[in-house]
Formats: sequence, C-alpha cells, structure tokens
Amino acid sequence: MKYRVGLTDRKPVKPNFQGYNRRVSGSKAYASSVRNLKRYGSRVTPSQRIAANKKGKGSSAFKKKLLKATYIFIGICFFVGLFLIIGAGIYLKQLEASLPDPNKLVDRSSALSTQILDRNGKLLYTIHGDQNREFVKLEEIPEYTKWALLAAEDVDFYQHKGIDIIAILRSAYNTYVLNRVMASGSTISQQLVKTTLLYDILGVEAYDKTISRKIKEILITMQMEQAFSKDDILQMYMNEVPLGGVNYGFQAAANAYFGKDVKDLSLAESALIAGLIQRPGYSSPLFGTNPEEAKLRQSYVLDQMLKHKDLTGVTEEEIDKARNEPLVYTSKEININAPHFVFYVKQLLADEFGLERVEQGGLKVTTTLDLSIQKIAEEEVRNGIRNLGKKWNVNNGALVSIDPRSGDIIAMVGSVDYNKTNDKRIDGNVNVTISPRQMGSSVKPYTYLTAFNQGYGPWLLVPDVKGLNFGNYKLENWDNKYSGLLTARQGLLQSRNIPAVYTMQLVGIDNFIKTAETLGITTLTHRDQYGLSLTLGTAEMSLVEHAGAFTVFANEGIKKDIRSILKVEDSKGNVLLEKKENKGKRVWDEREIYALNWILCDLGGFRDQPNDKYYYYNGRRAYCGKTGTTNGPKDLVSIMYSKSLLTAVWSGNNNNIETPGAWSTTVPLPIASSFMNRVASKYKPVGFSRPSGIIATSVCADTGNMASKDSNCKKVPSIYISGKAPKPDKRTAVEVCKVNKKKPTNLESAKKYGLTTTVYVIEKQLENKLQQAYYEKYLSSIKGSSALFKEPESADCPLPLGPGDAPIVDILTPASGATIAKNSTVTIKVDPRAKGNVTSVDLYFDGDKIQTINAAPYEYGYNIPNSTSVGTHVIKAVVHDDEGKTGESQINVSIISNGITVSISSPTNGASFIVQPINITAALSDDDVEKVQFVITKNGGGFSTTLEDNSVAGGWSVSWNDGTLPGVNTYYSVKAVAIKGGNNYESSSITIKY
Repeated sequence: MKYRVGLTDRKPVKPNFQGYNRRVSGSKAYASSVRNLKRYGSRVTPSQRIAANKKGKGSSAFKKKLLKATYIFIGICFFVGLFLIIGAGIYLKQLEASLPDPNKLVDRSSALSTQILDRNGKLLYTIHGDQNREFVKLEEIPEYTKWALLAAEDVDFYQHKGIDIIAILRSAYNTYVLNRVMASGSTISQQLVKTTLLYDILGVEAYDKTISRKIKEILITMQMEQAFSKDDILQMYMNEVPLGGVNYGFQAAANAYFGKDVKDLSLAESALIAGLIQRPGYSSPLFGTNPEEAKLRQSYVLDQMLKHKDLTGVTEEEIDKARNEPLVYTSKEININAPHFVFYVKQLLADEFGLERVEQGGLKVTTTLDLSIQKIAEEEVRNGIRNLGKKWNVNNGALVSIDPRSGDIIAMVGSVDYNKTNDKRIDGNVNVTISPRQMGSSVKPYTYLTAFNQGYGPWLLVPDVKGLNFGNYKLENWDNKYSGLLTARQGLLQSRNIPAVYTMQLVGIDNFIKTAETLGITTLTHRDQYGLSLTLGTAEMSLVEHAGAFTVFANEGIKKDIRSILKVEDSKGNVLLEKKENKGKRVWDEREIYALNWILCDLGGFRDQPNDKYYYYNGRRAYCGKTGTTNGPKDLVSIMYSKSLLTAVWSGNNNNIETPGAWSTTVPLPIASSFMNRVASKYKPVGFSRPSGIIATSVCADTGNMASKDSNCKKVPSIYISGKAPKPDKRTAVEVCKVNKKKPTNLESAKKYGLTTTVYVIEKQLENKLQQAYYEKYLSSIKGSSALFKEPESADCPLPLGPGDAPIVDILTPASGATIAKNSTVTIKVDPRAKGNVTSVDLYFDGDKIQTINAAPYEYGYNIPNSTSVGTHVIKAVVHDDEGKTGESQINVSIISNGITVSISSPTNGASFIVQPINITAALSDDDVEKVQFVITKNGGGFSTTLEDNSVAGGWSVSWNDGTLPGVNTYYSVKAVAIKGGNNYESSSITIKY
C-alpha cells in the first residue's frame, strides 16, 4: 500500500528579498535619518548625520547575517523532517503485515496468562486463561448500541483521523510533567491498537509509559486508519474490547450479562455495557469490585447520547425509557478461589500496570491472602448467615481479616455466595468489604479517641440523660432508656448514643473527621452534610478501611498501610513490585490508644461489656472489640482484634431491606468470634501491656472528678494519662431542712426532730459547657439526690406540732444536763410554735412557776437561789395557744456550789474497761480546795466506794484498783465532789462500763 506523507510536487516559491538585502547608500541613510528626526520636530546636527551614516551601514550587515542563518535553519529542519517522514513511512509500511483481518477475531495466541497466587504460592486464579469471545458483524449490531459505545468513548470517531492531538498533548503533560494519572486521550482506534496489536508488535515495550512508546502507538494507529475503513475499525473494536471477567466484545458481553445476542440488546442494556469499557474490573455489575458503579456509568452514557442526539439519533423519550428500564442479569457460576479478593487485586493491578498488561502480560502475582484461612472465613460467613441470620431476615454477610503487624489482608469474603447474583438481598458478586456502608456505633471509638487526644480520658463524665441540648438534632438510645451519669468508659462500652453525641459536641465534627482520616478513613469528604450523628456511624465507609483504622488500635498507635499484594513478577521473572517489611508510621500517642484499648479490651477486668463471652478464648479475655447497628436495623457490624489479628464482619441485605429484631451482637459478633477462635492456633491472641504514664485512680460517679479517700461520693475506678488528670472533686457538706431545702435558722430544733439532712454543694463545670444547665437540673432532680451547685438560702425549718395539733415548745438554753452554779443567772430560752397563735409561755423551776412570757422573744434570765440544793433539778416550759391547747417540754440541769465548778475529765462518759486499775481525774475551776472525793456507785445497787485525793500535786485524780472483778454489762456511775470550808461542789455523773 502506498502512503501520502504530506509532501506535494509543487516547488517552493523563492522568497523575494530584493530591496531587503540591497546595500543602502550613506546619503540615503542620511536622508532617512533626517526624515525621521524631522518627524519629531528635531534639528539635525553634523554629528547626528555622521552617526546616522554609521548606523545605516551596521544595520545592513546584521540583517544580512540573520537572513543567512535563517536559510541554514530552514534547510536543516526541512531535511530532518523529510528523513523523519520517510522513516515513518517505511516503519508504517513494515507494519502492514501486522494488521488483523477486520472480519475475524484477533489472534491472541501471543498473550500470556497472569497468575494470582496466595501468600503460600497456591493458585487463586488465572487471568485471561479462558477467553469468552464471539465474532459479530457490524451490521448485526443495533445503531443505538454503536452510538452508545461512541458516545461513551469517542463521539468524534467518524470525523478524526485516528488520533486526537490535543487530548494526547494534555495526557502527556499530566503524565510526564505533572506526574499524575488522567484520562488517556485515546481514540477508539488507539484503544484497539493497545488492546489487540501493541504487544504483538512491540513485545514488553507495549507496557512502557514512555513518550517513544506513545509515538509508536500513534504511528500504528495511523497505519490502521490508512488500511481500514471506520466501520472496519469499529467492528474490530466492538468484537475485541474487554468488558469484564473473561468476556471480550459486545456479543460475549451481551450473552454474559443479559443472556442474549447483541442484536437483541435494548438501549438501556447497550448503554450499560458501553459504560464498562473504561474500568470493567471496577464497574462490571457481575465481575467488578464496585458493581454499583455500573448504573452510574450507564447514566453517563445516556447523558452523552442525549447531548449528541444529532449524531446518535435518540430522543428524550427513548433516553427516559432507558433510564427507567429494570436490568435483569444472568447468573453464571464462576469457579474462582476467593473471587472477591481476586477481582479486588486485579483492579489494583490494572490501576498500577494497565489492564492490557494484566490480561496479556503473563504476570505472576503473589498476594497476602492465606487460602487456608480464607476457606475458614467463607465457612463461618456461610454458616453464620444460615444459622443465625435467617431468623432476622439477614441474608448476606462479609468478612475481612487483617494481620495488624504487617497490614496484610489474610482473608476477604465479599458476600455469602459470589455466584448468587439474582437475589438482590445478596448481589453475590458485589464485594461488600470495599463497598460504602454505614458502620453504626462501631465508629464511636473515633469520637472518644478524639476526646482523649484533647486531654480527657476514660474518666470523662458523659451524661446519658433525657433533654440534653443538641439543637435541632433529636435522638434516642438504641433501647429507648437512659443510664444517667456515666464515665466515657461506661458510655463507650455500653454503646450509649447520647453520651457519644455529647462527646462529639465536645470535641467537634472537624476534629472527629481529622481523627478518622489520620486512622486511614478516606470517604468523609462531604463536610457540609455531616452533623453530630456522624459519631453514630451515619456516614458511609468501606469495611476494609474501617478495619484498617482499627489496626492502629491493635498496633498501639502505629499505622501500617493495608496491602493485598506482596510481589509482582513479569513473564521473565523480573520483579516489578515487591513489598518490603511494613514498618508503618506512628500516627497516635500510644498512651491515648491504651486508654481506648483499656475500654474496648476490658483491661480493667470489669466484665460489664454486653455479650462479653464472645471475646473470650480458652477461658480468658482474649479479644477487644466494638459492634455497630444502624437504624432499621440495616447494617450490622462487628470488629474484633488482638495484637496479632483483626477481623471485621458485616451482615445485612444488599438491597437495604430491614432486619427487624437483629443486632450486631446477634449475627456478626458470633461469626467474628467463631472465626477468630478457629484460627487462634495460627494467630495466637496477644494482649496489651500498660505503657508508662498511665495512672490508676477513682473518680466520683456524679462529677467524673478525681476522688480522695474522704470524698463522700460513689467512686468509679478509672485511669488517666500523666499530665492529663481529672480535676479533684470538690464538695462541701451542708445541713438543710428536709421540708424546704433551706439552711435552718432553727438548726438545733430541726436536728432534734430529725428534720435535717446533709447535702453537698458540688463545684463542677462540665467539660461540655453547653450542657451545664441540663446536667445541674438532672443531678438536682434525682430522687434522694444530695447534690447542690450553690449554697442554699437560710430559713426556718418547719417543726412538728403535738398530738391533735397541740402547741409545742422547745427549750433551747440551757442545754439538757448543763451544770449551773448556785446564785448564778441562767438564761432560759424557748422556741414555742402553734397551729394558730402562741398566747403565752410559762417557765417552771422544780415545779415552781418562775415567769410567764406573752410575746417574743421567749427568754428569761433566772437567778439560781443559793438555797438550791446541789444536784439535779428540772426546768420546764408550758406553751398556750389561742385554741386553749397546751404543750410542754422539760430538761434536767445540775446545780453545783457557787464559785467552784467540778467535772470529770477522764475517763469519758461511756468508756469501757476490762481490767483495773482505772484512773479517774477531775477538773476544777479553782484548785484551792481541801480535797476531792470520787464516788463510784454500781448502777442498780450492790456496790459503792469513795476514793479521795488530798493534794492537787499531779492533778486531782485517783486510781480505782480494789480488786473488784469486772462484770457482764455492768455499769458504774462516777462523780467528783470538791470539799472546801464545809461546802461540797459536785460534778455531773458519768457512766463507765466495767
């Protein structure tokens, strides 16, 4: 075949340089200079004329040299270009034999199969081993199917010459200058070359990402455009393009996806298949890692067809009908080990090396998967859904297991049955582990970890009470109950919603997102859509990323990238990629992680985690974990881990139908537990050690503040990080009236009747200041609460009346049993009260009325007559009210001789002794007495003795040591009598037990 290379037979026209290169005389140069100067109104001097002549000569010489250089450059470019064009023509001529027959399938015998192996070399899958292809002529393909393809990939296909220069330059700039992967800029012709011819012609160079390789691709494309018509190229493309799994071409894809020939495809089906071309391993509804993407791509294709309806020939009505047409896929079993993992890895390989190389390049890929562990995982998911899930309408499950020490994915189960694609509850080929789902309460640890990073700890007070202020956001706990005041440990372990939202409000949504991203979550990108419910797992993320974030907890703050590929070799054994030891990077303080693990792993040994039996192995707590259940419920999640292995399990339904009565603890938690225990012999559970800087403490349950041994509060064990201790608990005891909660101004009377109680004025400022008022209101409203937040006001405490509402009078002074000297004045003060009005109070001494008081103040100073005998006497008060009712009260007082008061200073009243001697000491107001006698009398009679001390030296004291034997519950009265000048001054008696 002959080629035009862009040259013509027309001779080049010789440029007319006459008048340009001719030498200009000095006079003319001068004249020109004069004209120029005159133009600006300047006068020409002789010196200016000389300069003008010289300038004219120099300018002419420079222009001559420039022209000569231009000739030389043009000549060089001409011959170089000529040689390049001739060379390209020769190269293109040599390629002619390599072009395929457009009416046959391309021979792919040179393509090499890629093997995907587990970490131990066991074969998981051979890519490209069994191709599914079937040739069909272009005229048998519906027009809308052709245009669905063209609208998706190359709408200008019939207008261009095989290459899009602008798109190629843009792609090259992004790839080689900006070093980022963008759209390839390839036309359908170029794509056909890359997928069918390039490897046969260039060998392994076909996979190089170099400019020279791209140029060769362009040249081959040009050759194909010269050799074939546009319809021939389109026919070859539609028979060769990879469309997911082992299906190549539209005929094979139509049969694989919809069980029909391409000629019978609807517009909707055509658009869906056309939308798979860019990333079939990602968006294929049956063979891709993200099947949900297929509908999005279909929508894009339909949009493009409508946009270019002048070319595609479709109408809006046809497009609308296609959008609403339900798609029914065929179900063909695929026999692959770990299919979800295989296609997950295949997509990663395609992103790294290109789909053509993955499917044709004979790669040997060693993955992180352990096939023996994978089989156990598949069994546990299958059995768990069958035995536990069906009861709750839970039909699907997924599991991913990761070795935290390396970041290696050990097992991946994307659904309960990969081949069960007709049941929308399962969508077997959908890999749920990498699909966005809500994770429910299993994300709450991110919130509390954020709080720990801000200086708080497991001791943080998190109210689980009704009525907290979260703005327009209204929420309930999962059980519609409230647990009161909790610590962060209790709130997280019991998975209470209100404490989690309270803590989210404290730490801030942006800080929560920052924490999640630091741990490895990449999907929280819609900040304007998030509210406080983010802590309850309402934002979507993949199970793999969520599990990867938890490996940071297992690694005590070290983040290791999650990996699925260990090594990639080409067909000649050259290593293209090899993962070295995954050392990871510290992204979190190990003490803060320990504080979180202290909760999730029950390192304090509290055993109060719901369903904690699932975290035990061989009789001991072996695993940490958190569960999550979304509203509905729809998504059920459980994550379980130790330092050696982490497993995340999801269960639910792919079509999001609800699972009434199901919880994360009823389906995924038992699955995770059974799996972890089955593989424990290979991945022995390893626990966590306490790092330095973690200190044990106790906090008050109602404040979260650090309790001392004297703190009058319910104490809760906790820990804190050195330098981040909770504030000390501060509370002051105050006596208040039970009736009005005031500080009684009549405290003694109120106490006498048991009308007071002790409350505590608490000094507590909540960490979340927005909730302070609600916290105080709640704590003060608890039945039997003894907590106040400010000093109460003072007021009288209402005292009781007598029987039949008779008035009552209390003697305030003197105190009962008081010692009063003869000839001294004692103030008798009483407190009368009546239902109506008090009319009078009568005061009596030993039965003799000594005063009547008709109005407040009710007090009287009475002088004890000198004739009053030493000993016990009675003071009585009688109150009268306006209804004629009376009430009375009386006390005993001890009268002593005037001038000297005597008291027993030792032993104390009520003291007990089991052996003699018993030392007795008296205290006198005046030691100038003759002697002091100590009278000891057995209560009930039968014994009495008097001991005497005649000298004040060493104090007034005696020793009772007469051999009297102790009795059983025997009591003695003891009093001291000072004697002076014939007068006796007695003390009040005390009682001792001997």
